[in-house]
Amino acid sequence: MQTANQNWYALRATHEFDVANTLRTECSDVYLPVEQARTADGATRTRPLISRVLFVRDTETHLLQLEKRGHDPLDSIQPFWIYRYERGGAIQPVKDTEMQLLRLLSATDSTRCEIYTRTDFHAGQAVEVIAGPFAGYRGHVRRIQRNRHVIVEIEGICAIALPFIHPDLLSPLP
Repeated sequence: MQTANQNWYALRATHEFDVANTLRTECSDVYLPVEQARTADGATRTRPLISRVLFVRDTETHLLQLEKRGHDPLDSIQPFWIYRYERGGAIQPVKDTEMQLLRLLSATDSTRCEIYTRTDFHAGQAVEVIAGPFAGYRGHVRRIQRNRHVIVEIEGICAIALPFIHPDLLSPLP
């Protein structure tokens, strides 16, 4: 159940799976992006895509109460910390559009491919995606392992490399 004053927040937790499981019963929505990884012995295990980070949708007041409970040794909630702005210390909400992008990109069927080589886009150039599932997102071009990607940042938390976007779907920003 979502209310108008709920936002997404990023949390830092040492035991992100335990915190996610507990908060699923306490909050409107919990999102822990995961990936399948192979261990040295060939087994597959699930691990967080962003180490020690998960996302929760709830009211600021309720989330601050839960954070306080997490640091009470008599409470059953594992400790976690809400990401805060560097200046002022207020907790930092994550925009809905950024969460939609993170969910879209961390889906198990997504692949991270490069932008086709095209000489009119250079590293650091600001661009906007003008069509397709990522339409409206803005980021900048960056080389990752010799390939060019569009990078979109979630302020103060992480940067996301978009999967394949054909250059015809990009528009340079001034």
